[in-house]
This record gives sequence, C-alpha cells and structure tokens, in this order.
Amino acid sequence: MKDAINSFCKEDIYLENKKAREKYFNVLQAIGKNIFGSIYIVDLETQKIEFISEKLFLFSGLKSSEVEKLGYKFFRKYAKKEDITILKKVHTEGFKFYECLNEEEKKSHTITYDFHIKNADSRDILVNHKITPVEISEEGNISKIVCIASYSLHKTAGNICVTSNTSDSYWRYNLDTEKWTQEYKITLKMREIEIIRLYLQGLTIDEIAKQLYVSPNTIKFHRSKLFEKIGVNNITEALSYIVSNNLI
Repeated sequence: MKDAINSFCKEDIYLENKKAREKYFNVLQAIGKNIFGSIYIVDLETQKIEFISEKLFLFSGLKSSEVEKLGYKFFRKYAKKEDITILKKVHTEGFKFYECLNEEEKKSHTITYDFHIKNADSRDILVNHKITPVEISEEGNISKIVCIASYSLHKTAGNICVTSNTSDSYWRYNLDTEKWTQEYKITLKMREIEIIRLYLQGLTIDEIAKQLYVSPNTIKFHRSKLFEKIGVNNITEALSYIVSNNLI
C-alpha cells in the first residue's frame, strides 16, 4: 500500500513538473517569435537541447524538433570545420572561466562568440551565440544554459568574450595566445546616444541636426569622435558595434 501511494505521489509530481515545463517553454516560444534571434536551452549534463524557438534560418533550415533530436551533434555536423576549434574553446576555456565565480556571479555572466554554420543552401553564414548559465548543480557546476542565437554583427569568426551586467569590464579570449585579457566597456555620452538613436530611426545627418537644433557640421564632429572612440570607420560599423556590445 505504501509503495502504491509513493508511486502515485511521484507520478503527480512528474505531471506537475511536466505541465510547468510546458508552460515555461510556451512563454519562451512566444518571446522567440518576437525577437531577432532564437532562444534555446541546453542541459550540459546530458548534452541535450531541451528547447529551441523556431527560427529555421539560424539552424541550417532544420525544424526545432530536428535540432533538439540531434542535440550537440547538430553543431558538430553543421558548423564550419575550421570553426569547431572556437566551439571547443568556448566549452573548455569559456566554462573554466566560471570556476572562480560564485553561483550568483555565474548567472550574471554571459559568453558570446561567433562561428559559421551552414544554411539550408549549404552556404556558410556567420552567427552569434550568447550563453548565460541558468541552473547550477549542487556541486556548483553549470548544469543548464540558455542561449540567444542571431546573425553575427562581426566580420570574422571567434570574438569570444565574457561580459557581465554588473561590471564595467569584460574579458576577451585570444585564440592565438590562448589567454584572457581584461578590457573595459566604452561609455557613450548623452549626445552620442541621441545621434545613434536617430540614426537607428533612419534619419540623415541634416534631419538629425534639425532634431537636435544644431548644425550638420556639429553632428559630423560628434560622429567623428564616436568613430575614433570605438575604433570604426563608418556609421554602419558604428551601429553594428554599439548594438552588439549593448552600449545603448
């Protein structure tokens, strides 16, 4: 009798967890439909993809169910061979970086990196993945991660960085020297933010100048200083850098 009761209790708990999980995934699916990229969750202990929002163009034209079935094998099969080293470094050196952090710090740090993946036409496209730990095991190891995948705003693969929303610095991994270096986030001035905001709305220099009640030459001056500050050559590169580094 006792065994039967325990069995029923376990079944009830399983059903409750399953319903809660389905509800949680439905929310993520809805969010995934309204963002530029795709969201997926990975169980690192089983190396299985538990959930992925439907964005076929980021996953070689495969359906989410097909990607989930492949799990980590998907990346070994569809990532560019030359970029497999990048993925390996993320899952060795990247996660080794987390070992010196406590549980809360682990959840506030994100690994971001770029690599090529074959699209539905077997052409290599550069994508960006941002990984954030969401579950830590009793031993203190990262057991589950959530990732946002999108088209990369960089020109080359690599760009392995660890950032935190609680720090003004970030860490960049050099694939040649195999070492981490600490760098500091760039802070934009209010005028620079205003100009970028209006550029993102599609306004021209003359239209921006009119909006801000200054001359076009003043806008060009601020734009030139901005290019120098973030190390780019044109407004397209500037917008790409600012968006990818969450500067506004």
